[in-house]
Amino acid sequence: MKAINTEEKKLIEVEELYKTFRLRDGMHKRHSIEAVRGISFCLGKGETLALVGESGGGKTTVGRIILGLEKPTSGIVRYKGDDIRQLTGEKKREYRKAVQAVFQDPHSSLNPKMRIGDIISEPLANFTYKGNYQERLARLLEIVGLTGDFIWRYPHQCSGGQKQRVAIARALAADPEAVILDEPLSALDISIQTQIITLFNSLKKQHGISFLLITHDLRAVRAMADRVAVTYLGRIVEASEKRAFFENPVHPYSQSLLEAVPSIDGLQKLKITI
Repeated sequence: MKAINTEEKKLIEVEELYKTFRLRDGMHKRHSIEAVRGISFCLGKGETLALVGESGGGKTTVGRIILGLEKPTSGIVRYKGDDIRQLTGEKKREYRKAVQAVFQDPHSSLNPKMRIGDIISEPLANFTYKGNYQERLARLLEIVGLTGDFIWRYPHQCSGGQKQRVAIARALAADPEAVILDEPLSALDISIQTQIITLFNSLKKQHGISFLLITHDLRAVRAMADRVAVTYLGRIVEASEKRAFFENPVHPYSQSLLEAVPSIDGLQKLKITI
């Protein structure tokens, strides 16, 4: 796979990002937790960057900051060169449209009181889509491999894999340039995971969408990523092309991640489009 020159095609840049959470315990004593400690990377147009590491290592916090769901203690997130904290008016609206997310638990991310058609169509209304809603909705269902009758269903009438496909369709409705994938496979059966991985790869190839894959699943990393950044205790300790990461990891923590997988070679046997 040809590497993406992210210097020429930067979409999102994260520079020296810090995030400290201030908490109080039952005795009202204050505690500080440094979730993110100086993380920097860039996501290029049309590439998949995997952010991997232990649970609690700050990966999800980074994704939430990029989405604007958390404010950084310090550091900058840039979209096409602009600091997202300084975006206002139409530029802020453009950013919200351009960067979407698919979360870990598809069930909790869908409104149980809304039909699937309304859930997927909601971004079309939010971003004043000017085309035909029904045609766009039908196309989105087709892209994620769902039939037209799903528009009348409620989330509880769908399987876990179908719910995740609905979540993906909702993210795609805004026609984004980048999608933050926060552990998008962990709640799914292994056979469904393979289908979703193939879908993400197809979306990148056909629509040029960039993905930030936040995960500890090295199977997904091997099947999807162009580059890998390894986080440990809130910092990036290694960043490399995917092949280099799997064949010659440098940092001891990266090596321990690979050693913890029962059989990396077994991943090659899976029928996944890479």
